Amino acid sequence: MHNDAPTNQNIAPVGIVFELSLGLAGALLAKWFGLPLQDWLTPASDSILRGVLATLPMLAGLALAMQSSWAPLANMRERVRALVTELFAESTWPQLAGLAIAAGVGEEILFRGALQPIISEWSVPLVGLAVSSFFFGAVHAATPTYFVVATVVGFYFGWLTQQYDDLVAPILAHSLYDFVALVWLQRRVA
Repeated sequence: MHNDAPTNQNIAPVGIVFELSLGLAGALLAKWFGLPLQDWLTPASDSILRGVLATLPMLAGLALAMQSSWAPLANMRERVRALVTELFAESTWPQLAGLAIAAGVGEEILFRGALQPIISEWSVPLVGLAVSSFFFGAVHAATPTYFVVATVVGFYFGWLTQQYDDLVAPILAHSLYDFVALVWLQRRVA
């Protein structure tokens, strides 16, 4: 008997591989262009603290977005809930943590560790920051509102990178935020 009813999938392992492949692409670009990626990835207590603290405004924004009745945020919230339900409803917390870490590492190495400095070298730092943030928003564009929000978050991560010459804080903030958001959304769906 054939059942056409949709089934929940657990694609967290596939997502982990994909996100890490973004980091590999970023690392290869950084090497190709002679960027000091390893220097930017050296953890220090101040970069770790900065990463944890940088997560707080984003979590406050998530809490506000989850409660907002403004139509663009409500539409974004429903689209993201549907995606989390479809893709991660069966994922365990360790799988979600792995996915969040892979996204933080992979995306930050690609967007802030490679694209932002490469574009900055070709133009000026503000253009590198803006263009890499735009690309970051574009790959997260589940809705037009999500594109705008992700672009702003990308700008925030890029500013952290540029201001402190460090990728540890943006990676940590990105990973922590993604983990909390995924778990929160998964629990709300359940």
